Amino acid sequence: MRILHLTSHLNVGGVSGHILCLTEALSRRRHEGIIASAGGELEERVRRAGIRHWDVPLHTSVEFSPAVFGSALRLAQFLQREPVDVIHAHTRVGQVVAALLSCFFQIPYVATWHGFFRPNLGRWLWPCTGDRTIAISEPVRQHLLGDFHVPGERIRLIPHGIDVEHFASLADPNAQQRLRQQLSLSVDDPVVGTMSRLVASKGVDVLIRSFVPVRLAIPKACLLIVGDGKDRARLERLTQDLGVGPAVRFAGTLPESASVLSLMDVFVFLPAVWEGFGLSLLEAMASQRPIVAVRRGGGAQWVLEDAGVGLLVEPNDQQGLAGAIVQLLQDRQAATRYARHAYEVVKKRYSLTRMVDAVEAVYDELVSEKGSS
Repeated sequence: MRILHLTSHLNVGGVSGHILCLTEALSRRRHEGIIASAGGELEERVRRAGIRHWDVPLHTSVEFSPAVFGSALRLAQFLQREPVDVIHAHTRVGQVVAALLSCFFQIPYVATWHGFFRPNLGRWLWPCTGDRTIAISEPVRQHLLGDFHVPGERIRLIPHGIDVEHFASLADPNAQQRLRQQLSLSVDDPVVGTMSRLVASKGVDVLIRSFVPVRLAIPKACLLIVGDGKDRARLERLTQDLGVGPAVRFAGTLPESASVLSLMDVFVFLPAVWEGFGLSLLEAMASQRPIVAVRRGGGAQWVLEDAGVGLLVEPNDQQGLAGAIVQLLQDRQAATRYARHAYEVVKKRYSLTRMVDAVEAVYDELVSEKGSS
């Protein structure tokens, strides 16, 4: 089977990471995946994996802009030469393009909803929810049913999955040492870490403010912030203003999350106000990191509270966040118990194999329906 994935870009992030893991896993099952996007930092990984990339200007947030229709025309030229069996859209713009191509070529298409969206005129006039719609969490499924009135029989609940063994395996000590040197982290320093886009909705500033009392309780603690975004300069200034700048490391985006997670003694999960799922949460669980998480995010909260993973604190509660971090840094037995429980949960519920089985079943269902019609 040949599947065309549509996404805005291939920069480091949850959606891009999900598409790559899914496409690589399906290729091992002898399916051919093609990714169409505006490109980005992960293009080299795509190339190394033997996955073809069609360069199409899909990196726009305006769903009915001329660029969207230009992208549909460009993809139509590709498809005339190389037909596909299924189109899989991962963004709103991708959904619009997929709907156009599906109508013209009679190709079934799937739309994965990776989060929550405000109903607007465009979505009411042209829902573009696909022949099948994948919801990545139960709150997202309820969002589709209640806010967008997608028929329940068309929705498939398929949470994200990851290669658990990749994250659970022992990290290469040499690679760890190189990374420690790169980030100026001592072996003896307790590391509090997070992986997040540096934007206001994530609340990284609250974590930085909570790190002040953490340092008072554990003076050698360091804070490692992995990720980038438009708020980085403001957050760096904040660390200086609070006097914790020398203990905070801004690592930027790193392509290999398993290695950096292995350095963290506590992982702090910072979901956005509306977070569809949270791939970094699964990665931390698979890496057997003790987790402190903010109780918000819709889908992310569903994962956390449903499984009883880690310590949860209320949004904007700086003292509560600091207290939970200090608790896990000081009580290593409790931290180990939480980490082991998180690992068992991710292995049972969120494996890559389970996710790929479910997505493959959706593709088979659509191709079978097309054949019978």
